[in-house]
Amino acid sequence: MGRRSKAGDVPFARSAALYERARGVIAGGVTSAVRAGARPHPLYFERGRGPYLWDVDGNRYVDFVLGYGPLILGHAPPVLRRALSRQAGRGLTFGSQHRLEVEVAAILASVVPGAERTILSTTGTEAAMVAVRVARALTGRRLILKFEGHYHGWSDALFVATAFDPARSGPADRPAAVPGTEGLARGAIDDVIVATWNDLPRVRALFAERGPEIAAVIAEPLLVNGGVIPPEPGFLEALRQLTRARGAVLIFDEVITGFRLALGGAQQYYGVTADLAVFAKAMAGGVSMSAVTGSREVLDPVAAGRPAHLGTFNGNPLAAAAAVATLRHLAEGAEQIYPRLHALGERLADGLRSAAPALTVRQVGPIVNTAIGEPAIVRNVRDRASADVAAHARFVEALLRHGVHTTPRGLWYLSTAHGEEEVDLAVAAARAAIAEGT
Repeated sequence: MGRRSKAGDVPFARSAALYERARGVIAGGVTSAVRAGARPHPLYFERGRGPYLWDVDGNRYVDFVLGYGPLILGHAPPVLRRALSRQAGRGLTFGSQHRLEVEVAAILASVVPGAERTILSTTGTEAAMVAVRVARALTGRRLILKFEGHYHGWSDALFVATAFDPARSGPADRPAAVPGTEGLARGAIDDVIVATWNDLPRVRALFAERGPEIAAVIAEPLLVNGGVIPPEPGFLEALRQLTRARGAVLIFDEVITGFRLALGGAQQYYGVTADLAVFAKAMAGGVSMSAVTGSREVLDPVAAGRPAHLGTFNGNPLAAAAAVATLRHLAEGAEQIYPRLHALGERLADGLRSAAPALTVRQVGPIVNTAIGEPAIVRNVRDRASADVAAHARFVEALLRHGVHTTPRGLWYLSTAHGEEEVDLAVAAARAAIAEGT
């Protein structure tokens, strides 16, 4: 497991050296900004197997990051190694159609509610862009309604109001469309209106004010990126009814929840079917592939070329082979896999609450969120404003020294490779980290 610091011992020395070298040749030193805040600095990993990771310094960790979600089967699962090796020997890309992309779409149609048609692309950001473009083409409208704290990729059209900033986010009944970064096109931001999660009166008011202009409502059906905040009873159903009545497209961003909460994702778990659903991450078990699924009525305009859907790596054979292998494995074992994943999620959440009372713990299925200083009841990201981010960052850093790897912002993912042993190791590590005064 990970090593605890001793006098003269630097447990992450090789990672530190690599990071210093990276800063000289990679802008920012990391290849995704989300990794920049890691403490004590970004770690560098050599290999992963099952629920474990090994870094360049030889430390082993129980991994609850899982590539920020994709590794639903754990690291280097045999079923994916076989599929990828087989396809690599046949070809990496063809620039044309192939059998596996048809199989991916057919599997999605068989397991995802409402997936009569599928569009394949490469990343979650791309798929969310496609879904929004389809909605605008279908409705002839321009506005997108999104929720504060929800993340739908980093495109200009959607990288807006992804967090709560008391200085800029405005009042709860009228959240501001705060850019997620510098450099966004002003016009793209002007086409986004923002509501507070779980605030149905505000959504109704926005439709009363701007309904004829709203092309789509897009939401994480379970707000994972904002801290695992569930929809209140009836909220998703109300979104479904409202969008249908007002002629807008309902888009569920299932990049994280897809194939994780249930085989059919959050749509199956919550019993609400959107017009379009966006998938990525767990879909191909760790290889980059994404999809937009929906009804014939909503997606057939793409067949007519309105809008166009382009991309050299769309339906890439290597990614498609991984998706077929992953989805088949999950489908064939669904009756055992999902109850077990949910039970492990409950075990982890209950264990963390018991071991570290200072933590606020939220859990839905195999997704857990930890924080320090938050209230017991959280309805939206504004309710998390009291969180002690620095204290939680110290906690996560202490976990590394006890052999547990999780995200700085407090998300914990479980895979089919995890078991009670790994969960209990994490709970013991949390107890030790808290005892050290983090």
